Amino acid sequence: MFPEDRIQVSDTRYRVADICVVKRSTPLETIIRTPPLLCIEILSPEDRMSRTQEKVDDYIQMGVQAVWVIDPRRRRAYVADRSVTLQPAEDVLTLEGTEIRVPVAEIFSELDEMDALG
Repeated sequence: MFPEDRIQVSDTRYRVADICVVKRSTPLETIIRTPPLLCIEILSPEDRMSRTQEKVDDYIQMGVQAVWVIDPRRRRAYVADRSVTLQPAEDVLTLEGTEIRVPVAEIFSELDEMDALG
């Protein structure tokens, strides 16, 4: 898992995911060129969904298996995979073919705790 690493999504375009998850067998790269398993974007108040969808499209076209988008302000989570655009997430975010499972309510509970700490 890497926070805020540069990802080369095409020959001329780079993105910086808030978090990306790669296979253990993926070679360490200063700029990630091997498609991660998962990219996670956490929206800030000034982020727009149209720009976020562009990032999601870039990740999916690169070969990323799934993208999760977390909107702390609206307390919503979205998921996209190779076959779908962003869709509202169910109660648990999962990554197919892995044991990765994250309850959506737990994400917001953790964020609330972080806010309380200041």
